[in-house]
Amino acid sequence: MSDAVRAYHELSKHRPDRFAPGPGQLHWATQPAPFRRYAGTRLVELWHRPLEESPAYDVVFAAPQGKPVELNHESLSQLLYDSLAISAWKEAGGNRWALRVNPSSGNLHPTEAYLLLPPGALEAGGLLAHYAPDAHALEIRSEMPPALGAQLGATLPAGGFLLGLASIPWREAWKYGERAYRYCQHDLGHALAAVAIAASAQGWQVRLLGSVAESRLDALLGLDRDGFHEQEFADALLWIGPAQEAEFVLDRMLLDALSALELSGTPNRLSREQRHWPEMERVHDLCRAPALPAVCWKAQLGPNVVDNPGLPLRPLLHRRRSAQSMDGRSGIQAELLMAWLRRLMPNQSPVPFATLGPPQVDLLLFVHRVQGLAPGLYWLARGAAPEAELSAGLREDFLWQRTSTDLPLYRLLEGDARGLSGFLSCGQDIASDGCVALAMLARFDEALEPGPWCYPRLYWECGQIGQLLYLEAEAAGLSGTGIGCYFDDSVHELLGLADSRWQSLYHFTLGRALWDERLTTLPAYPELRRPPCP
Repeated sequence: MSDAVRAYHELSKHRPDRFAPGPGQLHWATQPAPFRRYAGTRLVELWHRPLEESPAYDVVFAAPQGKPVELNHESLSQLLYDSLAISAWKEAGGNRWALRVNPSSGNLHPTEAYLLLPPGALEAGGLLAHYAPDAHALEIRSEMPPALGAQLGATLPAGGFLLGLASIPWREAWKYGERAYRYCQHDLGHALAAVAIAASAQGWQVRLLGSVAESRLDALLGLDRDGFHEQEFADALLWIGPAQEAEFVLDRMLLDALSALELSGTPNRLSREQRHWPEMERVHDLCRAPALPAVCWKAQLGPNVVDNPGLPLRPLLHRRRSAQSMDGRSGIQAELLMAWLRRLMPNQSPVPFATLGPPQVDLLLFVHRVQGLAPGLYWLARGAAPEAELSAGLREDFLWQRTSTDLPLYRLLEGDARGLSGFLSCGQDIASDGCVALAMLARFDEALEPGPWCYPRLYWECGQIGQLLYLEAEAAGLSGTGIGCYFDDSVHELLGLADSRWQSLYHFTLGRALWDERLTTLPAYPELRRPPCP
């Protein structure tokens, strides 16, 4: 099966002489609707507090903050508002579209969220609910029988719940064709990080529940039933709540009973027609994880580093935007870049990186305008490979000069890399007009050894890195943007790779954005739904 995954990876690569198989042009008449809704469900409106009521920005990355809050209507509302909600509406030329707290490739948003709530979390009984970000509300798909709700409540550690993340591949395939599987997984990684950060602000831990096979998750979230015109697949099941030392197991009888729940609501049709991309669909089936042994969830604590004193978290989460172009002139100080890179080290930011386990991704940096650091190529060793082995199989003329005492950052080559970074990112000027651009390099061969199910998780880690870069740029008054279009093998040729030990999976750029002043920005929701006073 790993050979088939590698075949998909090769097929979905962009090259200077041809792009990966795609639609060629956008068929606007079939553009998918941006929101999944379930007609006929009972709607529970959610609240949110004003953005100024916020914890500090820096502290949430080191560990969940303070005593875990109580699991209730208010805390669930705030978690979803700070991670997966709409952040603003944009208008131009008679068109209107939503922006969200969690970014997405092409703003297409394939990621959906489902909650399995024990009795007392929201109502007296246990619930299966779908989060509707356009309404900031929960659609109740099932009210569990009392005995089943009690069984779920007895199985879950006190004070927490389960969150399932799923993808609708057609939303991305409409624009990107066979490469869309990659983008769905990028987006899932962004969502994982967004949820982990929002949970940390409430004192909660987020961990991946790997003991349930992914093939069972569709039924668990109600995605295997009739009525779906566009397929939707569960990707991850998360525990959210007070920190636990070890993963718990959902027994088979409980899973069977939850999977057989009577459901309400009919899923909406997103497009009048769709085109199928067989290799994207095939690789999805190949990459679903089996049930994995339960693992240790021992809390990891990062250092209490404050690079942005007094800066609140929640305004940044909701202000985050993807830049469409950079000014090509602005620069930053080396100290700021080092602060950004420290944030990306797993030991510095257990939130969100502990969600997935050991790092598999290092960074290749294209430094353009950073005062105090010579322009050129640099390598940040995040732990994907032992530092003594980094140079193996790469270009012999790389310098490997360490440039920082507290970061494993190495200078590879000096010189103007602006044109090179723009070319490698499919000729996009935004990669050369920022202060710094980067390519996320996965330790590909080694990471896939356990099985093909590890392939999407490499993209999840890249999405997590991208989410932190977005927030770090916003914290500095700058902007970032993820770049999914790049020439894969041209990056590998730059490194001198003759094999697939490293593969480039995501690009990113940071700098000072140029904003389109023709766009009008409107509030995310018409009014503030503040929790009632106690």
